[in-house]
Amino acid sequence: MTMTKNTKILGAICVTITSICYGLVPSFSFMSFRIGVETETLLFNKFLYAAIIMWAFLLIRKIPFRFSRRAALTMAVACAGYIGMSTTLYISFDYISGSLATIVSFTFPAMIVAIEMITGREPVKAARIIAVLLSFGGLCLIVWSPDMEVNLVGVFFAFLAAVGYVIYLFGLSAESVKQENSFAVAGYVMTSAAAVNCIRCAVSGKPMFATEPAQIGMMILLSVVCVFLAILFYAIGVRLIGPGNAALVNTLEPVLACIFGHFLVGDVLTTVMMIGSALVVAAVLITNLPEKKKDVPQQVHPDESGPSSDQSPDHSGDQ
Repeated sequence: MTMTKNTKILGAICVTITSICYGLVPSFSFMSFRIGVETETLLFNKFLYAAIIMWAFLLIRKIPFRFSRRAALTMAVACAGYIGMSTTLYISFDYISGSLATIVSFTFPAMIVAIEMITGREPVKAARIIAVLLSFGGLCLIVWSPDMEVNLVGVFFAFLAAVGYVIYLFGLSAESVKQENSFAVAGYVMTSAAAVNCIRCAVSGKPMFATEPAQIGMMILLSVVCVFLAILFYAIGVRLIGPGNAALVNTLEPVLACIFGHFLVGDVLTTVMMIGSALVVAAVLITNLPEKKKDVPQQVHPDESGPSSDQSPDHSGDQ
């Protein structure tokens, strides 16, 4: 086996680990809810601990984190999109399962493709049209599954999460931000999300911090595994196999979210919903097929943060 093959395998393994980390977000979140953690508390703790770890990593590695004024303004828009995404996604958890919310939120690659074609940023191609139709056709099957009543309010908020993620990704695709280090970007995104959710805790009267040992353990798992390690392994994977191949491998995420949701928290998916989910995943695969050049970062997940520069992950976010 050649070194090239070893590199590809290692890169694929790293991105698969990222998919596992992000796929665990809904299940870990619902497990936290079941032991008494409030949504606002979870988001504040998750982002706060992740920000602390990320800034420690930046300082230890002596990674530059000062942004130009232009990049800072664009980052503000990206952070707003990310915060909106994470907030609406977790609101959807109040109405529908985490795995279902993840599938619905993964319509964002098709949204990006549709916007690019409508605005003329990318040419209209049959494959792109098919991807958009598959994605929203799959969403329709999920929503109107005859075997099970799906709460439309939850679907609506999960769909809003996808819209927020589109805004976030367009912010990351700006040239001024793409020149910055992805881990520094992640640090600012996590910090801004922590600040907003700190305010949400204060306004709502919800506890700032989880206090029980089991609750604290879940917060650490979400912060370390589902945020920091996910970003780190994706960055390594992108360097080894490139953003296009990494995005293709990362389409495992919604599939893994469904598997983890079924076995860890008892999520139910009907046959029609699984068919709809398969169509959404197929659309993600089509939108991430290698092309000559794309201005917007390749598909990533609603729970990671990093731009698509040479040294950075283009997957990012949090569920």
